[in-house]
Amino acid sequence: MKFFLIVASGKKRGMPIPIEIDLFLIGTAKMCQLRAAHNDIGEQHCAFAIRGQKVFIRDMGSGKATIVNGEVMPGSEEWPLHKGDKISIGPLEFMINFREKQLSQRDMEEWALQQLDEDSGPKSSAIDELTKANNVVVDRDSASSIANAMISRMNAAKGVVRGRLRISQDATITIVRINDVYLVDDAELVHLKKELHDNLTHPNLRVLLDFKNVRRMSTSAADMFGEMIQWLRRQGSTLAMCRLRPELSKMLEGMQSMYPFRIYADKEAALQQRW
Repeated sequence: MKFFLIVASGKKRGMPIPIEIDLFLIGTAKMCQLRAAHNDIGEQHCAFAIRGQKVFIRDMGSGKATIVNGEVMPGSEEWPLHKGDKISIGPLEFMINFREKQLSQRDMEEWALQQLDEDSGPKSSAIDELTKANNVVVDRDSASSIANAMISRMNAAKGVVRGRLRISQDATITIVRINDVYLVDDAELVHLKKELHDNLTHPNLRVLLDFKNVRRMSTSAADMFGEMIQWLRRQGSTLAMCRLRPELSKMLEGMQSMYPFRIYADKEAALQQRW
């Protein structure tokens, strides 16, 4: 597995740093793979670790701040990382990205700059993007216009990916499929909650959470979904869940006396019902 630290600011903005070893240290010590002398950078400041198909960042307890997506990591704690995450280490700023296909150095630098430029543009929620795709104006006299509209609507039906979520629409229902297999890590849950909030801000939604990929869930995750239901209700929205494993379904069924939501065995049944 290969991931990149893309330099996000300064004279070397856009420079991709490929990470192909299992443990990559940043700090001022000679043993670090990336060394930088600065008062806000610790001797062994932080480490990036690859385990399986995931990347993690660990604050090494130097007393200097490691910042992930604007949040200061607690000392000696480890957090999972995802594409697009921002890391600040003293004056150094990076964006995390992944790429398996080999490119020339010049093409790699162009790719890295493109990732930064795309990220610096205005952010729209998944629903805004889907609505735009579904409302493409078609020029009936133009074959290319019709083709582009068809492609836009096909892409909208497939959905858009936002971090750990794939969000699509079926008529009036917004379908949110959770791509994580395990919902147990507190740091992961913080990011998941933010992604849900960022993309479901529209009022009066019908939101269907699809748990097809989820195999295990903690009580903290269940509590987070309870809070999510309350947050959506305040916006006039409703929520249902589908395709839960039996053990997860039992865990969430106990919450139905506190929170108004429904659980369906499969997605098709949820799409056909009124809730």
